[in-house]
Amino acid sequence: MKNNTRYSIGLVLVAASMLVNAGDRGSVLDKQLCELCHGPSGTTTSELFPQLAGQPAPYLINQMKEFRDKTRSEENARRFMWGIASRLSDEDIQNLATHYEAQQPAPGGKITNKIKYETGKTLYTNGNADKGVPPCLSCHGEKAEGKDATPRLGGQHEAYLLRQLKVFYGNERPAAIAMHEIVKGLSDADLEALAHYLQAQ
Repeated sequence: MKNNTRYSIGLVLVAASMLVNAGDRGSVLDKQLCELCHGPSGTTTSELFPQLAGQPAPYLINQMKEFRDKTRSEENARRFMWGIASRLSDEDIQNLATHYEAQQPAPGGKITNKIKYETGKTLYTNGNADKGVPPCLSCHGEKAEGKDATPRLGGQHEAYLLRQLKVFYGNERPAAIAMHEIVKGLSDADLEALAHYLQAQ
């Protein structure tokens, strides 16, 4: 009986160890492949790269697979992500996505232009029905926190947000079908206002 008990305890400990190790794999990959650009645990000070901390795992999985498949093809995707993503297995992608989702999101930035901020807030909250622009919060959440396959936008770098919003004018992110239509109703000034509002969330 004692032997059986010890055997059972041993199995539980081994299983627990395997789970911990699985949880650590994303952290290891982060340090090996991602930290240089995206910062420790997915929080970067560089406006060239997106914040990954707190992003929903399903969204990150989709994006990493698009980089690996070379279907997401804006300039920085080609320059930075195609090579890295080609080295990732499905398991690696899952572990990285799980790791980043669990991290504390970057804090919101500063409001430096109150008029631009309020314009962005109105667009984000209410949209512009006359131009066919729905409220952004209907997909991205009240505080731009994102959910499932919809990205977190709150606290993202303003310059990065603006660059990605302009990418939707073209065909370099083909999976973002809804965004391709939405940006048709947004001017450059609208995009700047939205980016300024979102970085402060």
